[in-house]
Amino acid sequence: MHETHLIQPVIDGISEHAKKEGAKAVNKVRLKIGNLTGVKEDSFRETFFVLAKGTILENAELEITPFPGTRVEVVSFDIDEAAD
Repeated sequence: MHETHLIQPVIDGISEHAKKEGAKAVNKVRLKIGNLTGVKEDSFRETFFVLAKGTILENAELEITPFPGTRVEVVSFDIDEAAD
């Protein structure tokens, strides 16, 4: 899957950051995807959900905004904080 090398670092980075913030789950992920990456949104979404399975991002809603660029950027993500 062409998208795997773009998505896996995003999932890993968000997971690591969210866990440091005490998250039990990530609810929503907002990404910007460059038009020049050569990926199709449907394929990107499908790969994202496959790779997120079993992670803190497993049930996250994915919001994608295209932009004229060559990379994937994390705009923001929402978390559920763990109970103290």
